[in-house]
Order: sequence, then C-alpha cells, then structure tokens
Amino acid sequence: YWLAHENWYKGRRRAPLYQKRRRIAWVSERFARAIRMQGSGRLRNGWIVQYKSRCRYKRRFCLRVKVINAKRYPMGIGAGRVALQPFRSVAADRRQFPHGTYLYIPALGRLIRKGGWAHNGCFAVHDRGGKIRGRRLDLFTGNRVLFKRHLQKRLPKRIKVYAGDTRCSTKIARR
Repeated sequence: YWLAHENWYKGRRRAPLYQKRRRIAWVSERFARAIRMQGSGRLRNGWIVQYKSRCRYKRRFCLRVKVINAKRYPMGIGAGRVALQPFRSVAADRRQFPHGTYLYIPALGRLIRKGGWAHNGCFAVHDRGGKIRGRRLDLFTGNRVLFKRHLQKRLPKRIKVYAGDTRCSTKIARR
C-alpha cells in the first residue's frame, strides 16, 4: 500500500473531507475512495490526511479525516502513531503479528535489492489493515508508481516470514 496523492486522481471535486465537523476540502470521489483504501493521502495543498470514517453529505460520498503533521509523518501515520517508512513498514493482522513485531523476510529483501534499493530483509509491523486477515501482510511502498512499475508483477505469492528476529530489531530502530 502507499500514500495516495490527490494529483493522481482526476474527476470533479464532489466529495467533501471533514475534520471535527468542519469541511476542510473538496476532492474527487476516486481520491476519497483511495484515502479510504490506503488509510491516508496527500492533498494538493501539501496537507496529509488520515482516514477516520465515512460520512454522508447530501447523499454524496464523504470522509471524516484528521490532518496530521506532514513534517513528523511525511509518508503518513500507522497504528499507534508510528511514522510509516517505505519498504520497512508492513500492515498485518494483530492476531498473527502484534504491533511493533520485527519481521525478517529474506525473499522481499532480495526482491527490493534487485529493484535497485539496498535492503536487509527487515520489516516492522507498524500498521493494521481493515481487510487484512490471517497470514497476510501488506508492504508499505510509499509510492503507487514505484509499486506498479517495479514490484507488482515480481512479488511472490508465498514467502517465509521470521517474526521477532534479533537481526532486525536494532536495524529498524536506528532509522
């Protein structure tokens, strides 16, 4: 998953975004749905909003969001107010991997290295997904274009995951 950007989505600005019962922006319905799916998005004015819930506005699709500090959380915010890190953060079912669990995933580390980025295979559970159930992980890539061009077709369907691996705890914490 990634941080949705408003300029990626065309269409009339018909979907309002609300924070604390105050309308803060009008966006396209496609972008509003992307915020809901991805969990957060960047508006054209540079604000980063985090999805809270759906709402109704004159029978139109709208969202309740929270504007978050873009300097502190430049790629969005995960569960537990953790800053998401591209190619480090994953979303998981909390029954499988509790929040903060360090994961060693050698297959993903190799795959990302082939794409041109140095990676040691270490990840951390920084988020949970609304539709993530059981033994499934969502890798935060930060950027939709990067994912679609370089990773989507090469990601393996099944991977080995080593939870709580001591190789990873200090390497991610220092970043």
